[in-house]
Amino acid sequence: MINRRQIVFFVLLILQCVQVTYALAPAGNTDTLEHQRNVFKALENMVVKPNSSEYQRLRDQLEGYPLEPYIEQITLKAYPYLANKDKIDHFLKTYEDTPLDRPLRHKWLYYLMKKNYADLFIEYYKPTSNVELTCQYLTYKLAKQHDVEQIFAQTKQLWVVGKSQPNECDALFSAWARAGHRDEEAILQRLALAADGGTHTLIPYLKSLLPKSKQYLADLWLSVRRSPSKVSTLSRFPKRFPELELDIIQYGVGRLIWRNTDLAIKTWQAALNKYSVSNQRQLATAGKFAVALALSDHEKAGEWLEKASHKNADEQLYRWHLAHLLKSGDWQQVIEVISQMPLDISEGLSAQYWLARAYEQVQASDIANQSYELISGQRHYYGFLASGKLAKKPTIVDKPLSFDEQLLAQVANMPAARRAYELLKLEKYTEARREWFYLQSQLTEQQKLVSAVLADSWSWHDRAIYGFSTTGYLDDIKRRFPMAYSDEVLSNSQANQVDPAWTFAIARRESSFMSDANSSAGARGLMQLLPGTARYLAKKKINTRVLYDPDTNAGYGTQYLRYLLDKMDNNPVLATASYNAGWRRVQQWIPKDKRIAMDVWIETIPYKETRNYVKAVLAYRQIYASQLGQNPPLFSELANMQLGGDVL
Repeated sequence: MINRRQIVFFVLLILQCVQVTYALAPAGNTDTLEHQRNVFKALENMVVKPNSSEYQRLRDQLEGYPLEPYIEQITLKAYPYLANKDKIDHFLKTYEDTPLDRPLRHKWLYYLMKKNYADLFIEYYKPTSNVELTCQYLTYKLAKQHDVEQIFAQTKQLWVVGKSQPNECDALFSAWARAGHRDEEAILQRLALAADGGTHTLIPYLKSLLPKSKQYLADLWLSVRRSPSKVSTLSRFPKRFPELELDIIQYGVGRLIWRNTDLAIKTWQAALNKYSVSNQRQLATAGKFAVALALSDHEKAGEWLEKASHKNADEQLYRWHLAHLLKSGDWQQVIEVISQMPLDISEGLSAQYWLARAYEQVQASDIANQSYELISGQRHYYGFLASGKLAKKPTIVDKPLSFDEQLLAQVANMPAARRAYELLKLEKYTEARREWFYLQSQLTEQQKLVSAVLADSWSWHDRAIYGFSTTGYLDDIKRRFPMAYSDEVLSNSQANQVDPAWTFAIARRESSFMSDANSSAGARGLMQLLPGTARYLAKKKINTRVLYDPDTNAGYGTQYLRYLLDKMDNNPVLATASYNAGWRRVQQWIPKDKRIAMDVWIETIPYKETRNYVKAVLAYRQIYASQLGQNPPLFSELANMQLGGDVL
């Protein structure tokens, strides 16, 4: 649906650039384009009969249609035979490196591999993430004794992974091993990868490749992988190969610290007495312990945070050191820790906000207010927090991108852009995005910027949002935070009595308004609803495909927001956290024996994903509230809000 802003934009573009063909109004009349879309859909189902008269009749009607090559690709994929070699060759050369290339090239390569046409396979192979094809290519090349050392270097990269590789790699790996390249170092590297997050069932095989003197290391890796507490029996570590044993011990205590804190600490201290442990290894382990202890509010967290602190410590360690001090209310130490941070961290908005908060708490209000004033000029979560502290209106300035209409039209008429647009109209969203990614690789930085405007004019909001983000132009607020699916969002928000600015913010964070979004966890649609959640709300079975319908999704999404608000005593911060992490888990994070400032609670949410999620949604909600003409004191209220004890 084209909204009023898009219509105004389009009219202005036509008036200023009548002579240029624009992608939203391609050459030819609308009826012809719509007819060709219908022909395209019909031909998709006829590729098994490419010689039929009906197929040929319909193909003639696709002449000039941007997606015509897709029909040719689908047809050739159905018949990737040597008889079609010339057609395949011509197609792959014409559309080399475009999204049209790889599906056909892979189909063709698998056919050549099956028939063992080595020379043709080598000719048509291009580097790919497909391990089967890569191994087959290197095997064919090795048979010809071409670039043997380079082939073996690539083979090592394929072999030293934490999982089994396809059978097509067996001959290559055997040749590599016979040539003496499968040395102890490679075996031990793969052993560590298999144990640490890889496929542990690979370990017995790797054990058999080690000399007998080192096979015990594989047994240790396997036992510690299966049960981290086994690392505590240091008598099983004979100190024959100290550094290799320390790798296993360090891995084991790094997992054990999350399960049995005291045993992990005791084991590591015993290891320090038994082995000569490098300072680098000690700091790395101390860092893992410090983060784990800080997350669990362990009484020794401060001690380990101090041990882990050093000038090259990563940002995560500093963040959790700061979080620990915020929880404990040691504001003077907050100032000290921030002063010790590297400049690239201490000058960030997060550190600057907490430094101002610390000065406020130690009664240095003038310094605190000066810092708040500086931060409040930023359109950011921390900038909005600072505005709340000063009880002033948040800074939200919209500076729409100024662009050349001729350049916009030039991008719009590029073949990849035209294909992306037609795929979008046909609701082939995955294919459309592939074309869009390819298009981006062909553009200059300025063209990439105007392509974000183009995507917005097509109501392709996720591509527009991503485009502005990657190019670094962040001030075009209305395009970066579009009022997408406004009818659906506003009506469902009203029906379920939730703030529409909040609904927009959730949808923006969850999917960037991708109506076809589908997460690895199975969440779907605009507001990323899990099918189980939708069924619970509906009190009946539902076809999960309906969650891709924006109105249905917004209906269940806002109903769920209302449900979470009711669970959380109308606290929008807790409800937001619950939308991401689940309300039962969020309730566990609320302190029962003391009160805590809301901004401190947000900063110390144990889950990084939820912590960042809450900050983003709160900031987005403020931006959408501004666009909706609201002037809610969201962050002024947040600045004085507390949790814990008897307070929600």
